[in-house]
Amino acid sequence: MSMSNAVSLRIHVISILNSLSLKPGATLVQNCADNEIGRIVIQTAKERKYKTISIIDDKPGTPEIIEQLKALGGDIVVPESYTKTWYMQRLVGELNPSAGLNFDDGYQATAVVKALASGGTFLTYGKKLPQHVVFEETDSKPVEWTAFLKEKNLKLKALGV
Repeated sequence: MSMSNAVSLRIHVISILNSLSLKPGATLVQNCADNEIGRIVIQTAKERKYKTISIIDDKPGTPEIIEQLKALGGDIVVPESYTKTWYMQRLVGELNPSAGLNFDDGYQATAVVKALASGGTFLTYGKKLPQHVVFEETDSKPVEWTAFLKEKNLKLKALGV
């Protein structure tokens, strides 16, 4: 990545984080953490003393990627498959993420929104949302996004969509 692209991306991340009005100690959850913007989110969040839960794709090399992201300042880094477990439910119950950053139009968007605490803010950047929030772990039927956002009292921000 060129220096000008890196600077531009960092400015975007700062703008995104500023729009969330988080206080030091707040927890945010993001997907696609192993791409350039996700890495910059981790670094900038660390500088601002935010806690991060970062979701990455399940793929070869996942343990190494997790260690790289932790070395950048990531507090908790998990593969997508982990988000479908009760361990994730317990984790987000303890940390209460007040903000979610979405950079994906697949299941990871659902993983982020499900992780948010009631009253939180879900910000999607450059991606359209899936039609439904899916609950694999139960016999529940998929719920439309708008109904899910309303039920959890979540604020939605869409940038670059």
